[in-house]
Amino acid sequence: MRAVRLRTEYLHEPLGLGIAAPRLSWNTHDGIQQSAYRIVARRAGDLVWDSGTVASARMTHIPYEGAVLGSRDRVDWSVVLWDENGAAGPAATSSFELGLLDPADWTAEWITGDYEPEQNVRYPVDHFRREFLAPLPVRHARLYITAAGVYEATLNGRPVGDIRLAPGATDYRHRFQYQTFDVTELVGQRNALEIQLADGWYRGSVRAFGVTNVFGRQTKVLAQLELTYQDGSTESIGSDARFRWSNDGPKRFADLKDGEVHDARRRASHSGHARVTTDPVVPTASDNVAPTEHERFQARLLTTPSGQRVLDFGQNIAGFVAFTVSGSEGQQLTLRMGEILDAAGEFTQRNFQLRKPVDEFGPDVEVLLMTGGEDQIEGELQPTPRQEIVFTASGGVDHYVTRFAVFGFRYALVDTDIDIDPDAFEAIAVYSDMEQTGTFTCSNEGVNQFLENTRWSMKGNALDVPTDCPTRERLGWTGDAQVFFDTAAYLMDVAAFFRKWLRDLSDGQLDDGKPPAVVPYNGVAMLYDSTGGSVGWADAVVLVPYRYWKRYGDRSILSDCYGAMRRYAMFMIANVGPLDPERAADNPHAAYIYEKGVHLGEWLEAAEFRDPSPGLTPMPEEATAYLHFSMRHLAEIAAELDETADVKLFTEYADGARAAYRHLYLHADTTDTDRQAKMVRPLAFGLVEDTERRRLEERLVRAVENRSHHVNTGFLSTAFLLPTLTAANRADTAYRMLENEDAPSWLAEVKAGATTVWEDWEGAASHNHYSPGAVCQWLFDTVAGIRVAAERHFVIAPVPGGTLTHAQASYTSVYGTVTSAWTRAGAGVALTITIPPNTTADIRLPGGGAYAVGPGTHRYAV
Repeated sequence: MRAVRLRTEYLHEPLGLGIAAPRLSWNTHDGIQQSAYRIVARRAGDLVWDSGTVASARMTHIPYEGAVLGSRDRVDWSVVLWDENGAAGPAATSSFELGLLDPADWTAEWITGDYEPEQNVRYPVDHFRREFLAPLPVRHARLYITAAGVYEATLNGRPVGDIRLAPGATDYRHRFQYQTFDVTELVGQRNALEIQLADGWYRGSVRAFGVTNVFGRQTKVLAQLELTYQDGSTESIGSDARFRWSNDGPKRFADLKDGEVHDARRRASHSGHARVTTDPVVPTASDNVAPTEHERFQARLLTTPSGQRVLDFGQNIAGFVAFTVSGSEGQQLTLRMGEILDAAGEFTQRNFQLRKPVDEFGPDVEVLLMTGGEDQIEGELQPTPRQEIVFTASGGVDHYVTRFAVFGFRYALVDTDIDIDPDAFEAIAVYSDMEQTGTFTCSNEGVNQFLENTRWSMKGNALDVPTDCPTRERLGWTGDAQVFFDTAAYLMDVAAFFRKWLRDLSDGQLDDGKPPAVVPYNGVAMLYDSTGGSVGWADAVVLVPYRYWKRYGDRSILSDCYGAMRRYAMFMIANVGPLDPERAADNPHAAYIYEKGVHLGEWLEAAEFRDPSPGLTPMPEEATAYLHFSMRHLAEIAAELDETADVKLFTEYADGARAAYRHLYLHADTTDTDRQAKMVRPLAFGLVEDTERRRLEERLVRAVENRSHHVNTGFLSTAFLLPTLTAANRADTAYRMLENEDAPSWLAEVKAGATTVWEDWEGAASHNHYSPGAVCQWLFDTVAGIRVAAERHFVIAPVPGGTLTHAQASYTSVYGTVTSAWTRAGAGVALTITIPPNTTADIRLPGGGAYAVGPGTHRYAV
């Protein structure tokens, strides 16, 4: 038996890790059962830890317990496994390298451009350059770098790495992520370190209305290049006043959402000097996977009915555009990116574009923009986001690729006199470099396509932050992330990605314990902070760590997040109780009604059932249900962490909210509705007694049938809809909803040609929004029946149904890859299930029959 997929803190051979005593994990290959392991770790060849032979089957979250490590330490570690027969296998090796752990390790200075940013002015990209000599051969070299803005660095004209849009999105008031690059092979005798710096999230346009300068007006960069020579001596080249600077290079404008203005005739002169500046925040390691370039799509040229030229890349993505053109000097090419063609076949940006003032604006204008009062705004308005490239040719052969903007698009409207070849245009997907962990296929190609649409919406909204859409807002809405977490975790390895986001969530939590609705912070506190307490959104602070713990077996995520969870619990408790005590006097459980605050409700149900004024009216049904749901999870978490007093407190409120909800809502007259969410929520959240369950289940089925098996749930209940029907022994109804091709439904989008998931069932808003794709969890854990039940243990319980003749899924869990496949064979079903080494499973067959099994492939016919 040997170890495979070796990881340190969920990362493959991380460089610049910020965790001084990291945890090690692996999967197993060959053999049946791991009976023991031995880890050996060396630093610079010297032994720093030998675990000895540990009699254990454990293979995840094993803490490093060797000599104390410090900044820059590189550790090479190996693990030997013993199988069920006591035979040792070959050693498997990996490594990790720590970053700068102590604030004193930073000797470089923050530098900025030599100008004073003015109001209502957007600036070109800054260029910094430092030339230096390396007098001796270099043993190894590391570049530690971060920025207030978005940077790209080269050493001797070669990129220092493949990370894009670094340093990523954080709340810059509290956290700067730095990156570490191994640049050993790039260093010569004579060297030039160059850094480009654009506005990025720091001062570029963000959110729905493109507010700028959220974190400040002055972009800046911090860079520290450390050289270790062959003789053991060291040298540090840090950003300081010796760096040259100019902003006269080709990128005349660069904004993450609006786009780039690129003049290929220009070259940076570096004719000035950088200014030294400061920032009180000490950079920390991201300990995350970084955004990188991925799939590329060639263009096909379309001519619209009005005669416009449009490039169709065939897939809706978030990413860059690359092209090669040969134009006369000064000729221009303009591209505008969009997700769809309108009903007439014309290019449009109307499904995501809003308007904002040309000049900078403050809170008063923000209120008008949020409330539809554009006609009351003085001055000229402009579209936001523009999603536009304006390129000026040099007169030769020009190669262009976006670097400081990212677009949500499938189509590009072309405006140019330059002769273009559509084969010379590419769309490049850019997203955080997460490993794909789940596959699913079945006999219904529409379902297969919807799964891939969901995966693409996840990719399009995973740029260092789980965002809602890559166009209009591009914000880390907490509710979207929590409803999608389990689907995301089936599709890709999100452990490091969501750990980083949970830190962002803690960074942004308000003093009263309320999380903001958007994480990281992006300004407009009057909107995102006020809606932050909305149930379903705020509960992400509890539900995401809980689900993370269950999926990855990582207890530390609970202890790391417990402070934030408890603060939120106390915020809820402080706001419990009826708005009108007299009206609630007949409710013996009124003390546990939760209706105070701003709540967004179900959000984007089908238009027929949509709340007319979400956030403006009390929503005690949703709020009281979530009070129970989160308090129930909190009680379990507190018990796991031995927080005995909190277990009692949270249980009180979980039970109280359940009783209050039942008194208010679980009566025939209040649940006699075709609004599916009103039955799904109490059934999914365990708010009903057995005597009521059957009535609610039957009413839910009738609601579905009354609407011809259409979907009308919103963000909060869509993920629970098909599981709730399945639990009611109505998988037949669930499958009919899944396979329904008439709107509103999932496959109606596929039938309409979608390649990503729509934000709303009508397709009127963003066409790249993963939240409704949360149904894909059901494909994995119910259709294929794959569930992680405990450490190294699965429950496999497939539920065949609908018109499907076969289905197959694989999931590379933290414990290894499990597969489940079934095929209809005459009147029966044939199943093939593979369990990875060093794990066990309970297999539950359709129609009855249960087996406790170990590793290997197991076949059944029922």
